[in-house]
Amino acid sequence: MTKWILSFLITTLTTSFVYAEVRPYALEVLIFSRPEPVQSITEVFPATEPEAPQSFDLQVALDSGFNNLVPLPDSGHILRNSALRIRTQLDGQVLFHKRWIHPLTKKQQSNPWFRISGVSGDGLSLIGYLRLSIDRFIEVDTDLRATRSGIRQAPDGTTIDEVYILREFRKMSSKDVHYLDHPAFGVIIAAEPVEPADPQAQPAGAASGSETPPLPQVQ
Repeated sequence: MTKWILSFLITTLTTSFVYAEVRPYALEVLIFSRPEPVQSITEVFPATEPEAPQSFDLQVALDSGFNNLVPLPDSGHILRNSALRIRTQLDGQVLFHKRWIHPLTKKQQSNPWFRISGVSGDGLSLIGYLRLSIDRFIEVDTDLRATRSGIRQAPDGTTIDEVYILREFRKMSSKDVHYLDHPAFGVIIAAEPVEPADPQAQPAGAASGSETPPLPQVQ
């Protein structure tokens, strides 16, 4: 009996510790292409695309509930006003836009990368990777590659793809909307805490139409 009680207490304490380390957030990521031509791009394009990290497909993870990820409906997008203004005012196009519940944990390096993708009507294709964790702040690691095919010409007359790369590690507060900027495309990220007792529920204000963060400037 004593051994059983000791085992029960250890299990309870361990479970409580694990739950304390998991903090679910409703994350929303909006990635958009900027209109062509982009005059300020001066980066050197790689001869080949950089090696991709080992990753899980985000859509497959959402559909299967991998790592307790939960997709949220499009009607709950809090960045939908930004998406509309990007299309109508910036003449940009949405490459990727999803919102989901993500149980965040510590130890950024041990968390998996999630692969995302998208294609815009102006010929820009996106393959990207996101890795998320939490400590004092939400930590977002991005490795995004946007490709425009056949834009440049090599000396031998063959066409060369432009591969725009955005790699950035950002610590962010759930109180703010965050931007990651690149002359060819942009990223907007929003996060809100979710009560663990009801992981299916949307956080307060999720369906609000009042979100109107300033648009990033075309560079």
